[in-house]
Amino acid sequence: MDKMESNWTAMIQTLEEQQPLWIPGTNHGYHAVTYGWLVGELVCRVDPKKRSFGQFLQDEIVNPIEIEFYIGLPPSIQYRVSSVVPHLDTKNILNETMLNLFEIWNDRTIHQAEIPAAIGMKNAWSVA
Repeated sequence: MDKMESNWTAMIQTLEEQQPLWIPGTNHGYHAVTYGWLVGELVCRVDPKKRSFGQFLQDEIVNPIEIEFYIGLPPSIQYRVSSVVPHLDTKNILNETMLNLFEIWNDRTIHQAEIPAAIGMKNAWSVA
């Protein structure tokens, strides 16, 4: 992921400008990460309060059921995030590109970005 992928507006604009890869109705497919921005932007556009997706999620789902889950981690709780560290066996079988993903998932800028399909931050109790 790069700076653009941590910028909601830039990602939405890029997706809006994307040309279909095939004639509509002749094939189908999706990308797991971009799907989050597509659904998230739909929520933002129909929300009468015009909240960000992360704020909508907090207000409408997370707070009412009293869990901790963030799409866009508040900087004030970054200190509570554990680093993702690959097991030694994993390091031995992954190439450099795959190992670089660990740096991305440990980047506080990525933690604080609203990336709906890829960076939901939560604690163990909330997952349970």
